[in-house]
Amino acid sequence: MKTNLRILTVAVALCIGLFTATAADKHDHEHKATPKGGRLLDKTKPHAEFVVEKDRTVTINFYNHDMKPVAATTQKVTVIADAKNGKATLQFDKKGDSLASKTKLPEGEGYNVVVQFKQTAEAKPSNLRFKLDMSICGGCKRAEYGCTCDH
Repeated sequence: MKTNLRILTVAVALCIGLFTATAADKHDHEHKATPKGGRLLDKTKPHAEFVVEKDRTVTINFYNHDMKPVAATTQKVTVIADAKNGKATLQFDKKGDSLASKTKLPEGEGYNVVVQFKQTAEAKPSNLRFKLDMSICGGCKRAEYGCTCDH
């Protein structure tokens, strides 16, 4: 009987610890709002913002630590969209201070997107993955792929 009580006590303590850790993790991973309503690619320096334009082209904007615009310099970006009708690869050219895709994203949404980011042409790429969801969030009123809510 004592053994069962000890096991139950340990199980409850582990569940409470797991719940507390999960709640803390959600708070720590809050998404920052970006100036143009896109998704902040958090593993890039300078910070990069992924924005789907009305014509379904993609723009990558750069910002410093204070979210002030920074001109694109040596960064290289490739986007791979894994849509239902197959994969599409978007290449980018410099346009003003940003990088703009030469082609459009495939039609539809809900597919996975991989952003391959390189600080320089010689650097090892960082792959950032997310699901492209263009619906509007009820909380922050941004496209879901760039949502800043904690849900």
